[in-house]
Amino acid sequence: MSIAFRDILMLLALLMFTLVVLLIPLIEVKQETTRTEIEKAAGDMIAEISWPADSPADIDLWTSAPGKEKIGYSMPYGQIFNLVRDDLGRDVDFSGLNYEFVFSRGIPDGRYRFSIVYYSDNGLGNVPVDVRVSIRYRQERLMIPVYEGVLTLDRLGQEKGVISFVMKDKKLVEESKSFAPFEIFYGTLNQPGSAIQMGK
Repeated sequence: MSIAFRDILMLLALLMFTLVVLLIPLIEVKQETTRTEIEKAAGDMIAEISWPADSPADIDLWTSAPGKEKIGYSMPYGQIFNLVRDDLGRDVDFSGLNYEFVFSRGIPDGRYRFSIVYYSDNGLGNVPVDVRVSIRYRQERLMIPVYEGVLTLDRLGQEKGVISFVMKDKKLVEESKSFAPFEIFYGTLNQPGSAIQMGK
């Protein structure tokens, strides 16, 4: 009787072990699928800016995409890019950060430009602000950096072009990178019939 009982226990243990071995790949696939969906939700091209958390300055991120699309605080939604967060600098929020970012849905061929604007000092007194900029694009599961650096906005109202580059077949054309000065916000502001109004 004891031998039969032992054999049954051994069979049950073997069955449990087999089930665990068979379930492990399924669990890994489930986790991978969830992670992939989160990555997809983050966007195909992402540009982020941040500046010191204790600064009341209002810094804006502007993007120009193929098809003459220009995205910033006054035009946050387009066919390619969305401005996800417009940080006003002075407003209290639960993140404790000064942070803005845009992301794209797809990466059509063409030229992309990114600039930052010292929109308001909110009583800071026109003090220079260091702005950290990060621009990346998706290549399968990897995020490839295009630009990472810190730029200083020296005065209220200043716009500084960060970088201009061309994407083709969802890849960066490396030799197309340009750091020549350009404006997106003021260029848009000065267009005839522009809907942008100074003041948020």
